[in-house]
Amino acid sequence: MSLQSNQGSIASSNSGSSLGVQCVIHSENLILYCNECVDCVCPRCLVGSKHKTHTFSPFEEACKEHKLQITRKVKDLKKGHDRMKKEMGRIPLTLQDIEIIISKTRESVEEKYNIIKELLENDMKATMNLIEAESLAMEAIITGQQVDKEAYSDAISSIMERVDEMNADRDSESIQTLQEVISWKTRLEAFEDLQRSIGKEVPVENWRLKSLTRSVEELFQAMKKLLPRMWEYSRNITFDENTAHKNLTLSADLRSAQYSPLPSGVQNNPVRFEGSSNVLANESFSSGKHYWEVKVRNKDGWNIGVTYALIARKGKGKETILGKNKYSWSLRMVDREFYALHADESILLDTNNRDHNCEQLGVFLDYEEGRLSFYNVYRGTHIHSFKTKFRKPVFPAFNPVSTTHSKNYEPIVLCHLVPTMEEIAEGDNKNIPGEES
Repeated sequence: MSLQSNQGSIASSNSGSSLGVQCVIHSENLILYCNECVDCVCPRCLVGSKHKTHTFSPFEEACKEHKLQITRKVKDLKKGHDRMKKEMGRIPLTLQDIEIIISKTRESVEEKYNIIKELLENDMKATMNLIEAESLAMEAIITGQQVDKEAYSDAISSIMERVDEMNADRDSESIQTLQEVISWKTRLEAFEDLQRSIGKEVPVENWRLKSLTRSVEELFQAMKKLLPRMWEYSRNITFDENTAHKNLTLSADLRSAQYSPLPSGVQNNPVRFEGSSNVLANESFSSGKHYWEVKVRNKDGWNIGVTYALIARKGKGKETILGKNKYSWSLRMVDREFYALHADESILLDTNNRDHNCEQLGVFLDYEEGRLSFYNVYRGTHIHSFKTKFRKPVFPAFNPVSTTHSKNYEPIVLCHLVPTMEEIAEGDNKNIPGEES
């Protein structure tokens, strides 16, 4: 119903105007409902070009249509409410159950760490005892050699004195003297053999020590591969709402991002993404090791990685898509298939079938090593690693939908991995006997 077709019915509609309700602009009775402007209009509103091509409805029809829409929405809400009530009835865990699970997990983990600590301490004690035994054996060899040398030196001095006495006693040439000389000659020959053996000192062997060192080095390298684990470098990160695409809705704590087919009413700014449904983190990293996790449960696709601040924000080309340019690196999941993306190169990953059901994604960044790795947290498996050389600060980057045609509007959620001081204090207070939580 156009403006021109309505001109003739204005007069007849005046009698059926909205019960004397007046236009806030012209102070005249409202007579029709503008379908495009979603508002009531008066005769003076119809003059001019504002409503020239618009269509109108009588109040009764507009009222019926809106009532019908409201009824439909209420029915949908009721269905959702009934579904939620059923799901609440099926919730298997209570807060007490969670406390029991957490307590048992703590006890189990602490017990295993204590066993590891005890094993290492016992191994160190045994190794130190072997080193001490080797030290005593080596000291005994050195001491024995010193004693032999001193005894040899004393014996030689005694022989030399006796020979000097015989040479000085010219009147002692007799059979007895001859026999003594022959005896000393035999003893000298024996000392010559002893001298040769002492000259060849018994070496102090340290092969056992070298073997121990190699064994401890092997243990050290094995532990170094396992420790420290990624989560020692855990970070709490949040979404930067100024960069979020207009179709992304962020939670108040900036940890949840949800795609919606309808754009939100956010204002545009130079850093906001327009072409791709991206959002960056508030945090950036230019050194060190960092680890964060993202819940991606029930998603049919997403694109997550890191980027330089140089990535394009405007336009619809590959310059704005994570991994499609030289400024970003990302892991993309589409229908349970993983792709590694960088510089417009896409690699389909041959992953374990179990990894296809990834509910929580772990991301580890080693800036100096130039390594960006992705993990299936619940499976504890490695999905892919990029090896590069970062030259500028990188921002964690996220796109909660795989394609613009996706109808999966489940949010992605940044995990809170490091408790704050306030949270730690609150937890300690809960564990104080006699105090109510």
